[in-house]
Amino acid sequence: MSLKRIALFILRNSFLGLGLLLALAASTILTMRVVLSAQDVQVPTVVGRRVPEAGALAARLGLSLRVEGKRNDTRVPAEHIVLQEPSGGATLKAHRSIRVWLSLGPRRLNVPAVEGESLRTARIALEQAQVPLSRVVEVEDRNAEGTVLVQRPPAGETDAVDEGLAVLVSRGPLGTDYLMPDLIGRRAAEVMEGLRWGGLKVAEIRYRTYPGVAPGIVLRQLPAAGHAVSARTPLSLDVSRENP
Repeated sequence: MSLKRIALFILRNSFLGLGLLLALAASTILTMRVVLSAQDVQVPTVVGRRVPEAGALAARLGLSLRVEGKRNDTRVPAEHIVLQEPSGGATLKAHRSIRVWLSLGPRRLNVPAVEGESLRTARIALEQAQVPLSRVVEVEDRNAEGTVLVQRPPAGETDAVDEGLAVLVSRGPLGTDYLMPDLIGRRAAEVMEGLRWGGLKVAEIRYRTYPGVAPGIVLRQLPAAGHAVSARTPLSLDVSRENP
């Protein structure tokens, strides 16, 4: 190849490289001008919408949509937008993206069967199943105290446990009601035996001295005579003791 041809080849390639550099510079300047001249636009509210609808709404304002992930939500149907950043009403430069997360719908849980179990056992089973226990209602029932009688929602797979599981629990058999007798002045030993026979329990006995009264005599009672009492009523007695 002659020197003349070599020189022409080099000259042509130099012009080509220069042209490419100029084109790149022009593109960069144009991009910067677009970015700098982009106007602030108000971000639309897209929560609750499907992606195609939200994307079209964003595009009309010069924005785009970018799906970041999915999460469970009880209020927003599956495949609808549950969260967006920035939120609706905020300002954003045109040609930017709104980040969105889609709903998977409610989280479905497998509720264990706890009817017939003790409340303690039920709590353990529900904790293992990650089902919250929101409400415990007690009623008098012939079943043993603490037995779970009814659960809502029932056992099985469900998504209706957002507010937790409610259970109806036995308080034990309904006890017989008595009218509290007048125990003052009677011997405490005889009183205690009679109360035990009737299914009543004395929760507290206080011993104190009382001039002129022999030891072991009931001085005071709670509830007072004539009040209705049952096996669940805490009874209290003051009993005399020997003078020191």
